[in-house]
Formats: sequence, structure tokens, C-alpha cells
Amino acid sequence: MHGGWRYSRGSRVLHLDDKFSLRCKKRNGYRFSHYSIGVHCNKTQQMMTDDAKNLDQLRAEIDRLDKSIHDALMQRMAVVAELAGTKGAAGSMRPAREMEVLRALAEAHEGPMPLAHVIRIWREIMSASLAFQAPFSIYLADDDNGNDNGPGFRDLARFHYGSATEILHQASAGHVIQEVSTQAGAVGVLPEPQFEEDAPWWLHLMFGDENAPRVISRLPLFEGAPGYDFPKALAISNIVQRPTGEDVSLIAVLADVNLRRGIVGEQIKAAGFDAKLTAVAPEEAKSGQRQILFEVSSFVAEDDARIEALVKKNDGVARAKIIGGYATPLHLGEASS
Repeated sequence: MHGGWRYSRGSRVLHLDDKFSLRCKKRNGYRFSHYSIGVHCNKTQQMMTDDAKNLDQLRAEIDRLDKSIHDALMQRMAVVAELAGTKGAAGSMRPAREMEVLRALAEAHEGPMPLAHVIRIWREIMSASLAFQAPFSIYLADDDNGNDNGPGFRDLARFHYGSATEILHQASAGHVIQEVSTQAGAVGVLPEPQFEEDAPWWLHLMFGDENAPRVISRLPLFEGAPGYDFPKALAISNIVQRPTGEDVSLIAVLADVNLRRGIVGEQIKAAGFDAKLTAVAPEEAKSGQRQILFEVSSFVAEDDARIEALVKKNDGVARAKIIGGYATPLHLGEASS
């Protein structure tokens, strides 16, 4: 026998195994005696008291940390207010700066909380800071069924631009682009371009005037995080993108329909760009031209001299334009969990 408790009351004797020793209290007139291996009641009660004290201490530490977090947030907002007064409310959104902050967080991150959760918290903080400086709105395009470009795009916009940010719906991507073109604080979230899709929205940026918006971000800002299955999208605004050190630029090209896409790609590479074919608009036989979208794995300014040279040196290329770009997304992988 493994030991336990021996209970007696008159001539009646009960045995209780160690598994039930936590219930050892005097009750109903029984007299308790311990033999072999067992846990004394007073020791068990002391352990329970110590655990309660430990829980109280841990909860007090959490309360202290919560207050520290709140105080730090208020201090941060005070700095944001001072910053807004310095640079003015206009143009307060800085996608490049935001990505630099998130990259620094990712580099320093360690601990049990997944990095994707940390990024989500910081996106809320950043969005609240932006709204504090100047109001801004997010525009989504409805598809043929009245949905915002399909499931997930509204959640994606909320995740990136904050749960309290105003989201407005437009009948089409063209309407979104029109709204963004006329509002300084507006951002459009549109599906990532696809090959030969009907009415590619990026053509509006390609043929637009100087007021046309440009691509400023690729959403979501990270890849490889379990549980964050967002659709891929591009954000557009009137903001001029700045380099972050790891960037992608988008070049839209208008070329002769008889000029193969591979040849156009070679011409772009010969101009000094590390380019990859991203999307092609449906061919229009009447125009005799085709529109092609390339990704370049570096930051390219809109006035880069190589863009103009690309058109001048190649007879089959009628037009080339930088329609924006974005910071390369974070690859979380195992670091996210």
C-alpha cells in the first residue's frame, strides 16, 4: 500500500488514498491519523495560502505594467501633438517611416507574444496617432455583388488603418481612385493587380495627370503569420513614397502590341532595373498597344532619368511611368509564433 490517511470513528475505520488527501479536514467526528506517505492538512493549507499570495503579487505586477503602458501611450501622444504642430497636419501619413518602426520592432522582438500580435497593437497606436493629427478615411470598391472586393478586404483595412477609422464604399475601383485624387487624407485599398483582369484599376494611375494617386503600401505588411489570412492588396494615396532601404517600385509601360512582353522586360532590365512582370491589361486590337505592369526590386523615384531614357531608346515603348511603390513586406515565419 502506498500510504495515505486512516480515519477512525468508534469501531469503524476508513482508509483514504493520497489522491484524496487534499480533503483532509476534521469533520463528522472522525479522528484522523497519517501513515506512510501523505500530505499533512496544515502543509496543504499553507501551500494554498502561498499560491494565493503569489497570484496577488502577479496581478499587482500586471496592474503596475498596465499603468506604465498607459503612461507611455499618453507620453507618446504628447510627442505626436508636438510633432503635428511642427510639420502641420497635412501629409501626416508616412508609410516609409511606419515600416521602419515595424522593422525595428521585428528586429528586437523576443518573448511569448507572436510578432504579428505586436504589429497589430502598433498599427492601432499608429492609426490613433494619425487620426489625432488629421482625419483620414479609407475607401474600398464594391464588387458586382456589393461586397468590398470580396471577403477579407474590410478586415485588412481595419487591421492596417485602425478599428475606429472610417471606411467608405464606392461602386468601383475607378470611383475609389477619383475620391482619393481629390482628398488629401484619403486612402484607397484595392486588390493586387492580376494578369489580364477586366478593367485593371492601375491604368487610372498610369494615364492620370499629376493629381493621380500612387501606390504607397502593400497590404498586409507581413507574410507567414499563422491566423492572419488576409487577401493581398495595394493602398493608394496622394503621398509621395520615400525609400526605406528595402522597397519595390511599380513601372507601368505602354508598348506596341507586336512587341512581346519578354522583350519589353529585357528593355527595362537594360535600362538598369531589376524588373519582374506583374500584370498585363487585356489587349486592345484597335489601339495596337498593350499595357504592362512591372515590379522593380528597389526604390525608383518618379523623376528617375532612366524612365525617360527607356522610352527614348526603344521605339516599341510609347510610355513608361512610375505609379508608386511600397516597402518590402516583413517575412515573419517562425518569428511570428
